[in-house]
Amino acid sequence: MIPTDPCPAHGLPHERLDAWRVALELDREVVALLLGVPRGHAWLADQSARAAGSAVLNLAEAMGRRGADRARTLRIAAGSVLEVAAANELLGHRRAGAEPARARVRSLCGRLSALIAGLIRRAEGGGAGSP
Repeated sequence: MIPTDPCPAHGLPHERLDAWRVALELDREVVALLLGVPRGHAWLADQSARAAGSAVLNLAEAMGRRGADRARTLRIAAGSVLEVAAANELLGHRRAGAEPARARVRSLCGRLSALIAGLIRRAEGGGAGSP
């Protein structure tokens, strides 16, 4: 459920979203993966780290918005998740980063992408509990 109270008694609105918690987990996994990336891949590691952080930040920002503006910000978060997934794939092509870590990142990207899609539907008025 999307909270509507901008100052809830039990934390900030975004902190109650499953998607935000998964985004934080994704960011942790990306950071851990990037610690093992060899030299020569700094540009890709940087892009991946920035995209993972962007997903977290845009989810939080979306909770301060309503309607079409919320949906737009959530779509930006969704795009960042897809960017993480693409960077993760490129790391694999370059044999940079351990396979188990990349598999965890890919799995979290899929899960988070689905959660954000549901939030977008609700923000656009297409699901139960629409704000």
